[in-house]
Amino acid sequence: MKIEKLSFADRATDLLRAEIVQGRLAPGTRLTEIDLATQLGTGRGTVRAALAALEAEDLIVKQPYTGWAVRDISQKTLWETYTLRCALEGLAARLVAGALTTEIRDALHAAFQRLEQAEASGDGGERVAADLGFHRTLVNLAGHDSLSRQYFALSNKFEWLYRWSENHWPSRIDLASWHRPIVDAVLSGDPDAAERAIREHGESSLADDLRDFAELRRQSA
Repeated sequence: MKIEKLSFADRATDLLRAEIVQGRLAPGTRLTEIDLATQLGTGRGTVRAALAALEAEDLIVKQPYTGWAVRDISQKTLWETYTLRCALEGLAARLVAGALTTEIRDALHAAFQRLEQAEASGDGGERVAADLGFHRTLVNLAGHDSLSRQYFALSNKFEWLYRWSENHWPSRIDLASWHRPIVDAVLSGDPDAAERAIREHGESSLADDLRDFAELRRQSA
């Protein structure tokens, strides 16, 4: 067994990704190769490779003549992210509901129990981890490798938006009651009901974020 060695570019990518996802680099923050190279103590080529990787994850955007910037939050960003996530998770829910086993039921129940525990803790970090973990578990249980690859390629962006929302409106929802319809629909063994539960969950979440985002914009105007 060998220990995997990370390149300097991989390490720089991980560090910058964490800063963005955790909200320490706020949406819209300008990023330059020179400043980042100085802060990270590495070369501009390493920083350039890290920025390219983060652009591929849709966490940053390249700005002509000025460098890069953390992707800003907009109604379009919210809409695109939620609709894409619902499409992927909806397929996963269909597949899981149509292929239930004791192991799948146990895994889904365990993921839901973590939601309940996180809700009881009142800790924002635990809430985010448990919520994202529930949805990742659902996708993993589908047994669809291509779906999983597509989903996890976008998972950092999903987490970025979730943490942004939780930072602005902490504990806005009760995690257990919010996800119970998904669990019930999937465990019913009805693929149509499972996909519908995911769609309704996503549409409601999107509506909440769009409403509160509009209010946030009005307050800052």
